[in-house]
This record gives sequence, structure tokens and C-alpha cells, in this order.
Amino acid sequence: MITAILFDLDETLILDAPVSREAFAAAAEVAAPAGADPARLAADAGGAAKRLWQESEHWTYCKRIGHSAWEGLWARYDQGDDPTIAALHAWAPGYRMAVWREALQLQGITAGVELLAACVARFIKVRRRYPRYPEVDELLAFLAPRYHLGIVTNGVPDLQREKLAGSGIADQFEASVVSGELDCGKPEPGIFRHVCGKLGVEPAACVMVGDNPERDIAGAMAAGMASVWVQRGGRKPDPRFPGDLACTDLRAMLPWLEERV
Repeated sequence: MITAILFDLDETLILDAPVSREAFAAAAEVAAPAGADPARLAADAGGAAKRLWQESEHWTYCKRIGHSAWEGLWARYDQGDDPTIAALHAWAPGYRMAVWREALQLQGITAGVELLAACVARFIKVRRRYPRYPEVDELLAFLAPRYHLGIVTNGVPDLQREKLAGSGIADQFEASVVSGELDCGKPEPGIFRHVCGKLGVEPAACVMVGDNPERDIAGAMAAGMASVWVQRGGRKPDPRFPGDLACTDLRAMLPWLEERV
């Protein structure tokens, strides 16, 4: 019998990558008066961010907890006890400037500190939005009185907590865990077991819902949970981790759950 439902956050309940793309576009427009092609600049900045991120000494830690290059462009890094978070706090301002410097150089533009800082600031301002997927309000309103609800999300504490609060859904969940708070990220089964302990349920009584087969579905399988894979943003299915249900709209869960009462 299913008594608890666990949700991933980014690209499951709230839009993430689309908002980042909007932020890149808005930041790139800042450089248009300097002769930059904004569309090209936005694309180049996204690519530069990923490359510089993977070259960083912090890459291994960030990969383990599931914290991405684009998130590094706007996280505050002001929560959490891990020393790497403090190191990221010191490193990130230079990383952000370097992203826009490199992208502008690809168009032959040598940017001064003022222009780079303006691009960085515009990205951060526009990125701080947390829109919910259209079906989320209806879904949570139905589920909350009937199931224990939890969040299992990868990332650094300040950013994931900000997303939860800013999206307006934090109060719908009895428990939420962030990989950067535990030093344990999906798909490691430990993070799933931790939220089960907070909810007072066994893994076999849980369903994990997420968009990432390699993290959400594989982790649920390793922890002994059922799983639902929601396809978002054109992500391809992974035959190794298909989930017990696959859908494109989370409301498809409801009849499936009724069969498991």
C-alpha cells in the first residue's frame, strides 16, 4: 500500500532550465549596445558556463550532490556546513565574470568589468523566478490530504530552499531534504531513506516522482521504492530505468495511485 509520495523539485514540480534560458537571453541583451549578437552570446555563455564549471576544482563535489553549472551563476552559497560551499562562495564571482568574458571574446568584444558585472547582475535578477508546472497546484491539492508528501532534491542548500519557498509549495510537504545538506545526493539510496525516516514510512510504501531516470528513478529502485517518470523538456527515456509509470502530465498518477490503495 502506498502511503507516501516523494517528489523531485526541478523540472518535476517547477520549471528550471527554461527560466535559465530566459536569464541568459536577458543578460545577453545587456551587451547589445557593445555590438554583441544577443542570441549568439546567450548560447555561447551557456556553453562557457558548462566548460568552466567542469574545469573547476569543485566539479567533483558539485556533480556528486547534483549542483549544475547554470545554478552556479546565481546561487548565494550562504547556507550549509560543507567547506566546499564556502569555497564556492569565494570562487563563484570570478566564474560568473569569466563566463561572460569568454562568450563576448568569441564575438571579438573585449569587455570591461562594468559590462561583465551588468551581465552577471541581469542574469541573477531574471533567474530568480520559480514557476510551477501547470498541473502542480491541482495535483498537490488532491494528494496532500491523502498521502505523506516529501521533497528529495539535489543541489546546494540555499538555492533549493529558495526555490521551494519562492515557488509557493513548501508548505505542502511534510519533509524536504536537499543533497547539499546531507552530503548525499540522488541516486544514492541514503537520501531516499533519510526522507523516509523523516516521514516515518518504509521505502516500500513510497513512490518517487521525478524527471531524471539516472537520478530519480535509479535511486528509487535502489532504495526499494516504486517510481514515476515524468518526461519534461524533451528528455529521452532511459530503458535501464523506465519507472513503474511514465507520463508527461503528473495528473496521470492519480488513477495509477488509486489502483495501489
